[in-house]
Amino acid sequence: MTLAGIALADAVDTQAEAILIRAMSAGVTVRSVFVRELATGAVLGSLVGITFLVSALATFGDTEIAIAVAVALFASCSIASVIAMILPWALAKAGRDPAFGAGPLATVIQDLLSIVVYFAVATAVAV
Repeated sequence: MTLAGIALADAVDTQAEAILIRAMSAGVTVRSVFVRELATGAVLGSLVGITFLVSALATFGDTEIAIAVAVALFASCSIASVIAMILPWALAKAGRDPAFGAGPLATVIQDLLSIVVYFAVATAVAV
């Protein structure tokens, strides 16, 4: 997966965090935001994954690599939404400011998970 794929997951992560923290401060339930943001991450990951799949197949013709990267993009964006919402919620439950540390910590976790997801998917596709 390219750096662009990791950057996309980070963008989804940052957006979900901002929306959740804003919602929490306005008294909106985490559950209502969670479902919408998870759907947003999945839709964005699907769109980018499908776009990459089609362009990679047309350009390079390597089906295994195209599928591995497309699935990894989808999974990374979906996971990014979950990570982005768990960390601020957990910080708030611990009595801490949900905005404090959630961004940098979520970014590090998401970057590592994106790479792990890619290698796991690539391994599964290659088998």
